[in-house]
Amino acid sequence: MSLRYKILEQCIKAVDIKKIYDMPEDVLFNYLRTKHRAYDMPEFVYKQLNVTKTDFNGNLLFKLEPLCGAGNKVILFIHGGGGMMCPTRLHYRMAVSLVKNTGAALYFPFYPLGPEASISQSCEWLDKVYKEIIKTHSPENITIIGDSAGAALSVSVCRGAEAKPSGIVLISPAVGIEKHDEKMKRLEEKDLMLSVRTTEIIKKHWIKGVNLENADFCTSTVDYSGFPPVRLYYGTNEIFYAHIDELIEKIKSGGVDLKVTEGKELCHDWAIIGFIPEGRRALDKICAFVTR
Repeated sequence: MSLRYKILEQCIKAVDIKKIYDMPEDVLFNYLRTKHRAYDMPEFVYKQLNVTKTDFNGNLLFKLEPLCGAGNKVILFIHGGGGMMCPTRLHYRMAVSLVKNTGAALYFPFYPLGPEASISQSCEWLDKVYKEIIKTHSPENITIIGDSAGAALSVSVCRGAEAKPSGIVLISPAVGIEKHDEKMKRLEEKDLMLSVRTTEIIKKHWIKGVNLENADFCTSTVDYSGFPPVRLYYGTNEIFYAHIDELIEKIKSGGVDLKVTEGKELCHDWAIIGFIPEGRRALDKICAFVTR
């Protein structure tokens, strides 16, 4: 564990991100609608990349390309945030780094969020995005990358695609949300960002009663047969670690080429945090996977 990570850990503890989901639901939803909705990319993205902004079927879809033009590689980047929060600066910075280090064109969808929308609507819209992308790009050049809830959505897109992408990267994927069991609760103290209550709120107001045992986005139960190579990143200090072994076995049972990177004593989503050495090493590996 690096010194920078230890400093980051103390900063996250001081901010106490988890307290957001301790708000009464009406206060929480007002906070999300006023503080966690995005309508454009930050200015620093426009300064570093060519950005195309499109209203695609009622939601924003961005295409990010190097200033000198993109090569043939393509990334579909699906951000996390529990399906109820817009992208953070960490997501935008990772997207910029991915484009600069791979020369790829990167599609960054602002998919429908809860509680206004359901996960079913999010999945349906993202399926349309993927179908739109493969109209002009070969699936063999496409890599889907998603973190947290975005990783679950990435699984859903890949599962439903007739023409599979060349690979999929899952970063701290949501796993075990259908359980909310003691194994997860025992990890709450170590998790800097998530609690079981967080997942309960998300399940109630974004997943909205979907049968998780049969859902294409439920990472631990979906059938991975026919999936392209998968690269999995997770931390041991996150509540989803409680059931990560089940996810690994499920992916392997589909005969998938799987490589796992475990962040020992690292937090949820550490692999998207570019200002810690651990995150930079993960980025290097992900870029190599995209350009292989």
